[in-house]
Amino acid sequence: MMESDKQLSNPKLTTAFMEKLESLFNTGIKMDLPFAIWRNPQERVIHSALQLDQEGTLPEDIENAPTGFLISPFENSEEHGSQFIKSDILLDGDLNEILLSPGYRDDSGKFENFIKQLTLISRNDKFNYRDFLDSPKPINSTRESFVNLVQKCKDSITEGYYQKIVPSRREKFRVDKSFHPLKELLKLCDSYENAFVSLVYLPNQGLWLGATPELLISLDDAKIFTTISLAGTQEIRPGFDLSQASWTQKEIEEQALVSRYIINCFKKIRLREFDEYGPKTVKAGNLIHLKTKFTVDMEDVNFPQLGSVMLDLLHPTSAVCGMPMLPAARFLKENEGYDREYYSGYLGPVSYEGQTALYVNLRCAKVFKNDMILFAGAGVTEDSDPEREWNETEIKFQTLLNIIQPES
Repeated sequence: MMESDKQLSNPKLTTAFMEKLESLFNTGIKMDLPFAIWRNPQERVIHSALQLDQEGTLPEDIENAPTGFLISPFENSEEHGSQFIKSDILLDGDLNEILLSPGYRDDSGKFENFIKQLTLISRNDKFNYRDFLDSPKPINSTRESFVNLVQKCKDSITEGYYQKIVPSRREKFRVDKSFHPLKELLKLCDSYENAFVSLVYLPNQGLWLGATPELLISLDDAKIFTTISLAGTQEIRPGFDLSQASWTQKEIEEQALVSRYIINCFKKIRLREFDEYGPKTVKAGNLIHLKTKFTVDMEDVNFPQLGSVMLDLLHPTSAVCGMPMLPAARFLKENEGYDREYYSGYLGPVSYEGQTALYVNLRCAKVFKNDMILFAGAGVTEDSDPEREWNETEIKFQTLLNIIQPES
């Protein structure tokens, strides 16, 4: 087994629970079934959902969707599209048992077959998830090319075509032999108390691991809609006092742009009754950001489909794309030079325990046999310095690497 006593310090994560979770992970990989494992912000419980087939159907709207997990790419394409993972089976944390979800009818024996495969794999000590994940293609990314891209963004902004553009880059890193996605998930849970931490496997799309501080939208049983604007990035040392944070004009304006973008979305649908809290400084690992929270009582404003409508309007947010959104998206498609896939898309549980919460997929890695690809972006405005934006992406890479890479 992969777990140490340190990783089991959470009373909810017993050795028996982690053994079952590892069995679910291994069997899902071996049978090539979509699944998601996640931990919500400020929680100590790990949740999971696995679909017993590969036939995915997207719900028409998130307000009336069945229980499951939704993941969507930065841009839908033939190769990478939105996927809904039905919660056919789940791992009960109290019973430490893998169970059929209430209401699922196993007429075709899919659950019975899954348990049979799980039992066989659990008895096979030689199982290795790496045998089932292809190595990544070569990734070509240079400092010079990214700095030049940032300068091109700046030039276009100065000429008045855009207010903000968010270029990104990816980089491949070798992983140690002791690297295991579930073990790394627990490390992220320990280090990112305020983040949404997830591990998602999609057939033909790979294995994605990440921790994101950025809520895109949420809906709860009380019919409260929530979204946030999050922008500005600074690296901090351990023990840093958040009240001492100092923000530059560039960072303040960058965060204000994201907030104005959200307010403009409200205006498009003629929604004027919302509450705004912030901006305030928040911590995510060794980074701090500026955050503003917006909430709407959906019953008070008589807007039952607000979640679905705002999801379409908000994604991709100006924090990961730019402003104006559509021209910035076209600029990135023409100049960024690679497919972001599920990086800077969104993901999260839907209709799960009375809540839907979708998060922007930041601080994430796509995991392969012996490597992983990390992604990072930088918000460019007319006040940006290309070298500093490169350094910001390096810091964002390191934020994950400091946690999920074992010490040499």
